[in-house]
Amino acid sequence: MAHHPPPTDPPHIPSDEEAKYYLYGLYSEARLIARSNSDIWMQPTGPEAYFEKKEFRPFGPHLLNDLWEDSIGPIIDAYLLENEVQCTILNPLRIAVADQPISLPVIMIGVNHDTLFPSFGLEIAMKCRSILVSYQIEDVHVIIYESRYHHHAALYEPAISADPAAQVCEPFSTTLGTPICNAKTTNFEGTGGFFFTDTSKPGVLHLLTARHVLFHPDRDENNLFEYRERSGDSQKKVMFMGEAAFKNRCDAIESAINDRKIIMEQLQRRWTAAGDLKKEKTIMERDQVDDLTKQAQKAIAAFRMLLADVTMDWKIEKNRVIGHVTLSPPLCFDCPDGGYTEDWVVIQIYPSLIAKFNCIGNAIDLGSIEVDKLTSWMYPNLENPSSFKYPGDRLLRFSGVISDMDMLKPDPKTRDYDNEPTIMVIKNGNTTDLTVGRLNTIRAFTRFYFDGQPGSMSKEIAVLSRNSKSGPFSARGDSGSVVVDGKGRVCGMITGGDGTTESSDCTFVTSINFILTRLAAHGIHANIFPTPDEL
Repeated sequence: MAHHPPPTDPPHIPSDEEAKYYLYGLYSEARLIARSNSDIWMQPTGPEAYFEKKEFRPFGPHLLNDLWEDSIGPIIDAYLLENEVQCTILNPLRIAVADQPISLPVIMIGVNHDTLFPSFGLEIAMKCRSILVSYQIEDVHVIIYESRYHHHAALYEPAISADPAAQVCEPFSTTLGTPICNAKTTNFEGTGGFFFTDTSKPGVLHLLTARHVLFHPDRDENNLFEYRERSGDSQKKVMFMGEAAFKNRCDAIESAINDRKIIMEQLQRRWTAAGDLKKEKTIMERDQVDDLTKQAQKAIAAFRMLLADVTMDWKIEKNRVIGHVTLSPPLCFDCPDGGYTEDWVVIQIYPSLIAKFNCIGNAIDLGSIEVDKLTSWMYPNLENPSSFKYPGDRLLRFSGVISDMDMLKPDPKTRDYDNEPTIMVIKNGNTTDLTVGRLNTIRAFTRFYFDGQPGSMSKEIAVLSRNSKSGPFSARGDSGSVVVDGKGRVCGMITGGDGTTESSDCTFVTSINFILTRLAAHGIHANIFPTPDEL
């Protein structure tokens, strides 16, 4: 089937309907302000009319890649600041109608809600477009939309028992993806990133996460925090699961018990119905029912024992304190060592919680998604399979790090659903659990606003959803989660996302190489491949 280019019209101020639905399909329900491209948006009509879903795709190889970070990006940012545009994100992407091959390379400019009129927005979009053209980049357009860069730690409300849950055992283990919070603000949670040891402190295990998970950007002073032993200073204690997260996980166990009871009731009806079959079929059917019933009974017993252990060991909040903060530099944007956001904190783990007997190093438990399903997600294009192999023990362990250069230039043999070179990545977070996404091939610029005042623009690695139907890669509460590829090579740590709702259209990740460099600048020589023997 041939794909014809859409009809065109001079750039214009969008109607209310176009503003609301032009970006239909993005998880954050983003609202369009202005755009430089001239294709005509047409509202669907007729009894079976429906809006075509849009999706983001990686930018891919392009002339802009070599000019973006040092030239065009800073020039556009300076122009926006000069014109007092509250820009939060500058993100080169491709935008397309889901499941169609044609995509448009664009600069997505996110601005704070209700801060830019469409008429002025159109002027801004056209000027930014002229900056691109001045560098002989004529195929890239500009889309301005309402979106703010936000941190992923979230205020919780009690979850209903019907909410879906991941593996009931995994959240209580030493695998990565642990929900954590400041012990004094248990309703504000994020995710533990990864463990490491420091050669200058043998036998001690540390956990790294995002600073804003434990230091609220709007409530805590943005100063260096450094805890020194025997200094007399009080410890900033860190808790494993806040009140809502703990209740959520207990509810998930109880839900799993109820699910098995429902299965057993249906199996009993199936056993009875088998009596109406011929003798041979009755025997076969009832043998299988007996086996399935035993499995369900065994599962119920295991879940009940787990729930009893969890309640006894972790119900009291002070028992869930896993360590204390030892170091956190101030939240910093456009940091000199690479231009990333410096948003990290070091937690010293108490040996009573994780020690030689239960430490497995850094590993993500993949068991919440079936083997065939997860493998197909990591093999988006079967003609060019990825290097992902589902581990025999379900644990995807760290195997190395990916250089910043390799993140932006994926192996052409690995391709996504759109047949574009890509790196498929995995994370396990407090809110969205285990998800798979795609690294963008060009870094984004992000800006965070404090009390309405703009901070500096920072570079971030952008992770896009796996495809238009997969759901967001992350949401609020996933900050701090580590992101790895199918080989277990570390890309970085989630520090935020964009969008006007709880879900993120893009997830932003701070490079692991930058993080390790900054740790070293503070005298920490981190080994991110710790073993039980080191503890």
